[in-house]
Amino acid sequence: MSVATLRTAVATDTSILINLLHTGHLSLLGRLPGFRFVIPDEAIAEILHADQRQIMSEAIAAGHVQRESISSPEELGLFAELRQVLGAGESSCLALAEKRGWIVACDEKRVFLREARRRLGEGRILNTPGIYLLSIRAGLITVAVADEAKTTLENHRFQMAFRSFSDLLPR
Repeated sequence: MSVATLRTAVATDTSILINLLHTGHLSLLGRLPGFRFVIPDEAIAEILHADQRQIMSEAIAAGHVQRESISSPEELGLFAELRQVLGAGESSCLALAEKRGWIVACDEKRVFLREARRRLGEGRILNTPGIYLLSIRAGLITVAVADEAKTTLENHRFQMAFRSFSDLLPR
């Protein structure tokens, strides 16, 4: 049995990648035990800044994340259906997650979240705060480091509805 079969695949959207690029924590995706973060071609194409594209290329080469293409007719059909209401990155992630039984990682709200909950259920959706929380629990980062990242993201207009990651941990 290969290591890849022992880890849960996570179709990861651009919103997550951009947040982790802003904080310098993209490598967490390759270190988080129990998960294999997969980036669809459409999500990679949404990364527009040359420096961020370079970091993504390095993360793929280092094995922190895997690049993946939509390949089956069923995935392509669902992707086309979802493109009527969602962006390309979100559509590809949700199509892969639904058809392959994966988790989806995305910070989008409204239509995306409604579709993801309907198609996958609540337990198969991950967001940036969830990745940081899993990283704290795995001992990869401290609460202080996660809170610094929270502040950085707030400066990039990504708000989290809690004061500190310590508020999310059991006392």
